[in-house]
Amino acid sequence: MRKNVKQQLALRVLSTAALVAMVSSIATAAFAAEYNVKDGSVDILAEGGKQYITQWKDESKSTYVTDDKGEIKKRQDDDITLTTKNKDTGETETTSNTVTITAEKDNTANVTLQDVNIQKDEWDNKSAAMTIKGEGDTEIELNGDNTLISGHYHAGLEKADDVSHGSLTIKDDLNNDNRTEKEKDESGYSTGGDTGTLIAAGGYDGAGIGGRKKKDGEESDACASTSDITITGGQIKAGSLIETKEEYHQPEYSGAGIGGATGHGNATNITITGNADVSAAGGYYAAGIGGGDDGNATNITISGNAKVAATGSNSGGAGIGGGDDGVGKNIRIPAHADVTAYGGNQGAGIGGGPYRGGSVEISGNAKVFAKGANCGAGIGSGYSCSCWGDHPELVDTSVTISENAEVTAVGSYRAAAIGNGASSQQGKTTVTITGGTVTAIGGKSYIDYWNGNCYKSLASAIGGGNSDKVQDVTVTINGTTGNTTVNASCWLDQESAISTGNGAADIIGYDKDGKSPFGEDGSVIVRMYNHGSSTTTGYGPFSKYEGDLTGYTLGTLYQTVHNRKYMEEHPKEIVDITKLKDEDLHDWQLVGKVVEPTLEKDGWADYICSIDKCGQTKHVPLPKLTPEPSEPDTPNKPDTPNKPDTPDTPDTPSTPEVTPADPAVTPDAPAQDGTAPADTLTADTTATAQNVAQNAEPKAAAPAPAALPQTGANWLAVVGSALSGLFLLAAGFVLDRKNRRMN
Repeated sequence: MRKNVKQQLALRVLSTAALVAMVSSIATAAFAAEYNVKDGSVDILAEGGKQYITQWKDESKSTYVTDDKGEIKKRQDDDITLTTKNKDTGETETTSNTVTITAEKDNTANVTLQDVNIQKDEWDNKSAAMTIKGEGDTEIELNGDNTLISGHYHAGLEKADDVSHGSLTIKDDLNNDNRTEKEKDESGYSTGGDTGTLIAAGGYDGAGIGGRKKKDGEESDACASTSDITITGGQIKAGSLIETKEEYHQPEYSGAGIGGATGHGNATNITITGNADVSAAGGYYAAGIGGGDDGNATNITISGNAKVAATGSNSGGAGIGGGDDGVGKNIRIPAHADVTAYGGNQGAGIGGGPYRGGSVEISGNAKVFAKGANCGAGIGSGYSCSCWGDHPELVDTSVTISENAEVTAVGSYRAAAIGNGASSQQGKTTVTITGGTVTAIGGKSYIDYWNGNCYKSLASAIGGGNSDKVQDVTVTINGTTGNTTVNASCWLDQESAISTGNGAADIIGYDKDGKSPFGEDGSVIVRMYNHGSSTTTGYGPFSKYEGDLTGYTLGTLYQTVHNRKYMEEHPKEIVDITKLKDEDLHDWQLVGKVVEPTLEKDGWADYICSIDKCGQTKHVPLPKLTPEPSEPDTPNKPDTPNKPDTPDTPDTPSTPEVTPADPAVTPDAPAQDGTAPADTLTADTTATAQNVAQNAEPKAAAPAPAALPQTGANWLAVVGSALSGLFLLAAGFVLDRKNRRMN
């Protein structure tokens, strides 16, 4: 009797436990489903460490979409995939429904775009195709081919500073079939496998990726600006000049490709890295990557193995940097990045937009090609960088190239390739080259096609642009971070190849004091060319993302300013590259008058290099003479020091009592064959040998944990739990009836 009662109790406990487990599994199940945006607009919310999705059936958001799992109403799903692909036909269809992602503070929203095509009507200004909000972070995985195109005033992929204070990361870590087997490089970024793509185009005055024009119908600097956008993978085309099927969407009438919208739209903390492949085109006075109209760009970094092509607007704006009247500050291109940048009208290829300067750093093994447009520098400032009129603040420009970077820069009309654009007025410009290979081609002369006149250009290849104002320019070239080779080509007189002032005003070589900015102790080769030629007009940017040095020639080599030590150590390399001989080293000959130094004044002497085609001179100062020192006075004899006292003799220390340890066991004599007998090992020695043997045995590797399911709720487990609970309940009932009959 007691045994039967115990059995009944046990069965009831087990069945109750099974039922609780079944109910619990149902309550905690998190979906991992694919949602078709064609069915309705989607709201995604990340809060409290969880992620929820709501899908609306109607535009007024009064009815929820229902699928086979019920209403999609704040459904928990930590692994959301969006698509517009028709399951029956396999074709990606187009919808005007939208996606809004909101991540609350300290939360991260994770969303996968799998063949999504959202295109808003051109005149629809209600919302963007996709909007990022909240103080938390958002990560978007790209699978398949995706398109986001918005209507008036909105960005294609919108992240405006007035509603989004977290970060946006666009990545491509998975294969298109959502598998995780994609290979990673040493930095953890995806390599190989299918590449996810994204086309993002803004409507009128909106960025491709970034800010929007208006907030609630009113213009706002906050809504036009954007910040904290990172792209680590995928193939991305962003901006107004993005090709969609057979036509361009909203050509010329939008904000930056990636960055700010029209209306003081700034871009801050934009990073492109990993294996990302990005093309960006600016519209309506905007940069390709950077500021919108009147917008600045701050902290733009292109690193890793990223490949970037950026074009500014034909209205105005840098390729990478400031929009029209915008500064391009702290633009960094390190690592193995490959960058091509074309400035828009009056903008630099990389740096400032029209009327503004910039700061650019290129290092590592980066490869860069940059060209300015219509008076903009290739790398540096845009046209008329100034501090007068409507631009009261001083504008400084700096360009630093180091390590093993490979840089080619082309200036537009009257603009330096690296340095100042045409008509620069004030502010400091600093160009520092400490490593790498640099090719700089200064801007062409100005041609008056209406009157048939040609105005000589005084633009440098490196340094100052053409201007009627004195420019504060500093050029430093040495080999402190690596071997440095500079090829500088200008259009007119040889003096303008490298300058520190108004175009050709200053000759760079050895100055009057015999000093050189090219670093006598570094590994430096500087070649100067003139009368270069080009097949292009120099007006406006090149065709969309195309162009290289095809058609450009450096001109005639007239002078090589080189490092003596480097040439002596690498004579073969010099012969191979420049056809120079050993006697092409400077041969300084004293010329003119020599003024001997005196005790009161310095002297000087003039030298000239006798090598043909060199003609460099140096004015060597002779420091004034130093007077001979007078005989010093004989010092006084020091006093004899007192004899120190004799120290006391220390007490003799007592001898400590030491108890000697037991002597070690004397081993038996070795056998005649030289081996020690086994019984000669002490107990400690035997234990040590055993420990060594035990430690030498390899430990069995812990079994790898079972892989967790990647997506979807485990409905088989749920059904199994339910059936188990029902079985146990039935068994308990049968046993209970049996026991009652027995009793």
